[in-house]
Amino acid sequence: MKRRHFVEKSGCGLLGVALAYFGLASCKKEEEAPAVEAAASAPAEEVPVEMSRKDVIKKLLVERMGKTDGEATAMMAEFEEKLGMVKEMCICRTCPSYVPEETEKGFCHPLIEQSKLITEEKGCDCPKCPVYKNMALKNGYYCTRKSELEQEAAKLV
Repeated sequence: MKRRHFVEKSGCGLLGVALAYFGLASCKKEEEAPAVEAAASAPAEEVPVEMSRKDVIKKLLVERMGKTDGEATAMMAEFEEKLGMVKEMCICRTCPSYVPEETEKGFCHPLIEQSKLITEEKGCDCPKCPVYKNMALKNGYYCTRKSELEQEAAKLV
């Protein structure tokens, strides 16, 4: 329950606000009591298994970009086919934002996650990259802002 909703519905005042901030309830209405007790006695939810990068991208294609399962599967095959070309042509290592500790390159490609090591944007050479031109990319800073596909999907929200 959101804090504001909690205060408005419970009428508990400032004490209720303070307790709600810490996830506690200072008072509860009679009709809410069984639901709270039932939730407390329910078994804990299982921790979700981390999805593979391919599964994450396929889910994004289907759920956020409106592709059918067949279209998403075909696109995934195309991504896998182009991965070698992207890694071969990529110029990430010449970029001012690239750090020596990073071993990955080709962050514009959907099957490569954004860098966990590059955190500071010091300049972007993506528009100079042959991959950028060859694949008609539009964005940049893929190392810190995710792949082209993910940035475009984020614009759809």
